Amino acid sequence: MKRQNKILKDFRKLHLLYEEGAIFTAFDTETTGLSPTNCRIIEIGAIKFSKEGIIQKYSQLFNPQCEIPYFISQLTHINQDMVDCCKTINCHLPDFLEMINNTILIAHNAQFDLNFLNAECEKSGLESTKNKVIDTLQYSKWAFPELEKHKLDFLADYFKIDKGSSHRAFDDAETCRQLFLKCTEIRK
Repeated sequence: MKRQNKILKDFRKLHLLYEEGAIFTAFDTETTGLSPTNCRIIEIGAIKFSKEGIIQKYSQLFNPQCEIPYFISQLTHINQDMVDCCKTINCHLPDFLEMINNTILIAHNAQFDLNFLNAECEKSGLESTKNKVIDTLQYSKWAFPELEKHKLDFLADYFKIDKGSSHRAFDDAETCRQLFLKCTEIRK
């Protein structure tokens, strides 16, 4: 799979982008497994925002047309009954892509979510995303190198960010947004 997205790594400029009014979309996916080749997205959560505040929210479950493994249900609290009555991702993907159009994407361990999102685009016959991307995993390592861990849950606890329901896409997207804002406060 070709990587179309440019991961932004000049962290010193991110505060400036934010202050100049760039529009961002913090997002997260929940999936049926680890491989975008054989697994599917079962949930996307996203928050589109700028320095002026939240512009739009997105939260959607999808029918993966396969069984959700027990481990994934335990982790995400998304069970088969919850998704069986939902539409497949290809029914909703155009709306999500419209929402994120011309925004800078933000995700924690971004390549995972991007690989799944772009695989679903390909399976749906849609063009892959070309957004610029900020990986808050890398951004937090740059901003807070003294911390022993950089997992999203750990950072949320450390900075007293309300995690909501961890491993649910919308709540993880909001946690990621809050972490991004925390990192943009750092100027090195």
